[in-house]
Amino acid sequence: MKRTILLLLAATFSLSACEEVIDVDIPEGQPLLVVDGAVTDQPGPYLVKLTKTVPYFDEQALPPVPGAVLTISDNEGNREILREQAPGVYATNTFRGKIGNRYTLTIQAEGEEYQAETEIRRTPPIDSIRAEFREETTLDEEGYYVLYYGPELPGIGDYYRFKVFRNGRLLNRPSDLFVRSDELVDSRYIGAFELNNNQGEEETFELGDSIRVEMNSLPRDYYFFLNEVVTQLNNSGLFAAPPANVRTNVRNVQPKSPRKAVGYFAGYTVRQDSLVIK
Repeated sequence: MKRTILLLLAATFSLSACEEVIDVDIPEGQPLLVVDGAVTDQPGPYLVKLTKTVPYFDEQALPPVPGAVLTISDNEGNREILREQAPGVYATNTFRGKIGNRYTLTIQAEGEEYQAETEIRRTPPIDSIRAEFREETTLDEEGYYVLYYGPELPGIGDYYRFKVFRNGRLLNRPSDLFVRSDELVDSRYIGAFELNNNQGEEETFELGDSIRVEMNSLPRDYYFFLNEVVTQLNNSGLFAAPPANVRTNVRNVQPKSPRKAVGYFAGYTVRQDSLVIK
């Protein structure tokens, strides 16, 4: 595949610039299976989406992987085959996640078999969320800020994600991805944890906004997966590193097979609270 890259070469002490056109051969690797799914402690159905990767500079949507056979099971012996409800989208029926259990997802697709393992960890309750109005300062824009209040369980090793929904819509930019560990706050009460991203549009909330905050308790590896996702999404600018795949918990059961997978099958809890700014 040919890609033309325009390099602007500017001498440090020169007022002129030159342009050099370089043709680069970028090999197209074999498409990889992409897994995106989760099991929670809330009633299902739980969804798993299967797609394929496309070349880096290709802007087409990831093609779905239909006709696969997916099975989810837990350490208590519960097992269910997922049904395909749309091309590449598979759903459970009666399977139910539970705190403390471990889960295995088995995928048979295009002559290969993959597995992913996860767990659902303990979770603290949410005491409340509140909206606080602030005047404009050198640090804050004028407007309302959403704050989280709740206890943190004793024992280091808990990891959390906070999702913020504004008027029913998940705030889903890279700057809205709040993931935290309890390393510095173990067993303390978390008061006034700010959930505004303070970047770009929608920095503050307004009167009349309906806000819902969802807290997820995460397995350790999924916490690091999300952190790596944020790093790659923000990997731009002069000192950007070469793009790289983030970790995955999906493996081909045949270690020598060249057909690998990316993505994640996660387990987490869901706790939520909401308010209307008045």
